[in-house]
Amino acid sequence: MKKVSALILSAILSCCLLTACGVPVETPTTSASETGGEKIKITVTRWGEIAENDAEKTMVDKFNAENDAIEIVYDVVPGDGYGDRLTTSFSSGEGYDLFASGEGDFFKWIETGLASPMDSLMAADSDWLKDMNKSILEMGQIQGSQYYIVREYSPICLWYNRDVFDRNNVEYPTSDWTWSDLEEAAEKLTVKNADGTYESFGFNAQTWTYAPLTYMQSNGLDIISPDETEVEGYLNSAEMVAAIERYAGYSSGDDRISPNAADFEAFGDASAMLINGTLAMTLNGSWAKSSMESSGVNYGTAIVPGNHESYLCASGYAISSRCKNPEAAWEVLKALTGAECTALRAQNTATLPTIDSQLEEVKAIIGEQNMGIIDQLPTSVQPVGLRASIGNPAAAAFSEALERVIYKDGDTKTILDEAVQDVKTAMAD
Repeated sequence: MKKVSALILSAILSCCLLTACGVPVETPTTSASETGGEKIKITVTRWGEIAENDAEKTMVDKFNAENDAIEIVYDVVPGDGYGDRLTTSFSSGEGYDLFASGEGDFFKWIETGLASPMDSLMAADSDWLKDMNKSILEMGQIQGSQYYIVREYSPICLWYNRDVFDRNNVEYPTSDWTWSDLEEAAEKLTVKNADGTYESFGFNAQTWTYAPLTYMQSNGLDIISPDETEVEGYLNSAEMVAAIERYAGYSSGDDRISPNAADFEAFGDASAMLINGTLAMTLNGSWAKSSMESSGVNYGTAIVPGNHESYLCASGYAISSRCKNPEAAWEVLKALTGAECTALRAQNTATLPTIDSQLEEVKAIIGEQNMGIIDQLPTSVQPVGLRASIGNPAAAAFSEALERVIYKDGDTKTILDEAVQDVKTAMAD
């Protein structure tokens, strides 16, 4: 069935490539003769490596072959040191016209003045964006302006092992679940052997920053103020104190429902535990899909409990503030993030498309076990680091505070008060 589904997906996405799902990939009508006989060169960079059937390289080659006004100069840099390479290129006075960034650095490049808003370019070309998924498009909007167009993305949702649920007679997660429902299920799914060792844990209360922050977000809490200027009264609020203690308590004590650091040493990481049936549930991104499928585990996905708000991970392209031909760069950006390229990515790397019409096609064949990934999209939100300059310092302080609470390194309110002071110090520097 997996092979059949893969063939169907390939066929659907191939159709999308032929039709571009109704979204044309437009290019300027200006010819080289109108620009002095030379093509406008637009330099583009991203991290990683060019794999076989690389979607972007395919689009670059096609664009360069078909466009007589613009030429893409494509530079793929190894992931290690990409940020430093980018900074160095701009500080040297050269830089790129278009550059890719992970969402963790979205705000960084805006603050340093290297990313340029593209609102005026979008306003003059509004039809091109009309079919892009709203949550995905908004991921690139920072403080009211569009700085990035998403190329790849991954919503964080709830992943679970159905066999662990079945053997303990627990019903699968539903869209109506609250966090209390998850806790109740996790208690039933946490099973001890006769000698006191654990057969399975119900939930993974991991310390990867996006997971506990998604927990807070889905409980209606945030670590910064609504106007995105303060942490006082939010990162250290009474509600946050209670929530972080509750979360830390999942992996503490003999009645814990989540593995702790020592358990991971014994059982392996969370993905391995979910696959081998020693863990029932965890929060993860859609990148987990390939390992789940290749392992053959009987898994499922569901939206996050509570108010269902969850962090969205992404990478996107920005137009550099140093770009001398933003209109030409916009045409290149459209080619690298538009319907044709996103269909190629989905076909060749199993990433989700950014175009709603293509998502509808994928829904039909992605499989019921993966529907939580797509169902999560409408309530996915920007990570706190994308919303304001205070976001990343606040997230770092929260992460350190959570570790301290887990290891009982003092009174929780005092720990969070100190975290607030750390953020204030970081912002003052």
